[in-house]
Formats: sequence, structure tokens, C-alpha cells
Amino acid sequence: MLDVHTHFNPLGLLDISENYFSAETSAFFSVGIHPKAEKNADFNIVKTLALRENCLAIGECGLDKFSSLSLEEQKDVFVSQVRLAKTLKKPLIIHCVRLYNEVLRVLKEEKFLFPVIFHGFNGNPQTTNQLLKFSNVYFSLSERLLKGNNSVLKSLPIIPLDRIFLESDTDENTDFLRLINTVAELKGVENKIVKTFVEQNFMKVFF
Repeated sequence: MLDVHTHFNPLGLLDISENYFSAETSAFFSVGIHPKAEKNADFNIVKTLALRENCLAIGECGLDKFSSLSLEEQKDVFVSQVRLAKTLKKPLIIHCVRLYNEVLRVLKEEKFLFPVIFHGFNGNPQTTNQLLKFSNVYFSLSERLLKGNNSVLKSLPIIPLDRIFLESDTDENTDFLRLINTVAELKGVENKIVKTFVEQNFMKVFF
């Protein structure tokens, strides 16, 4: 329950957005349509899989400035998934690249009040403070980004521990003990405190 977004770890929240057939797993999973997915991604499959008891969230979904799809095309797909999550009362796992204002606009327009987790978060302090105004927003941090992204290193001190998740994403070499230690050092607390908060956040959001 430390890994909130993974493409390989059956002990975490497994993202099956790129391989719907892996829904046959008994693991907890999230399912959605990535903003860089091809136009023919099947939303009907997502809706069917989202009904499963071990589907804990919708996503990863969102908006990406570098997608080959237009912003309007991405928004149409994103809005559909926000509405699905709202209907099923499930959290969203958000993929967002340089379009935070647009993502927030959609969430506000759709009056989405369930938990929203920005995975692979690398926003600067200005963006972080903007997101912190929303009590249902959480931030998922990866070892890769904490190693070399100045924006997230500057943002982490202002993110409360009760808003933090950890993830491996696609990095099979993620060492969660090392990741916990890194966050603890940057937050100026003991590593066991970080671990406790991350576990509590997981239970609060998903159960």
C-alpha cells in the first residue's frame, strides 16, 4: 500500500490503462485512457472494468501539452472519465503535463469532489500552492523526479504529509525505503512518520 501508481508491481495500485487484459489480475488496479492514447481507445472497456470491485480508481487520465491529440480531443475523453469516476464515487489518478489550469477547470466545472491524485507530480511551488487550495487534491512522488527535478524539490516542503503518496510508475528499480528516506529528509521528519502517513493516506482515499 505504498505504491499508488505502478505498471508492474502487483502489490501496489496497478495501472492497466495500457493493457486492459491485465484486469484479470486479483490485484487492486486503476483503469483509464491516457491523454496520449490513440483516438480509438475504447471507453466502453474502461466503463466495464471500472465496475470491478478491485478497481479502486479511474486513470491515469488527464491532459498533456505534448500529446499528438488536440486539447479539445483530450478534454472530451478526460471529461468522460471524470464523470465516470463521479458516478462510481471513485478517485481519479491524473496525468498532467503543463496543463494544470485546464485540468482544474474541468474538475471545477464537473464539480468533482472525490479524491484527485496527481501522479508523477513535478509542479513548481506556485502550481503546488494553487492545487493545495483544493482539499481533495493529493500529490504522488516518484524516486526519479525527486532525484533531479528542481521544481518538485522546491515544492515538497510545502506539501503536507497527509497529501502525499509515493509511486514507482514505470521504474522497476524503485526502492521504497530509499524513497521514504528521501522524503523524510526533505521534510525534516523521521522516515517512520512518512511511511505512516502514506499508508494512512492510502486507506483514507481508497477504503
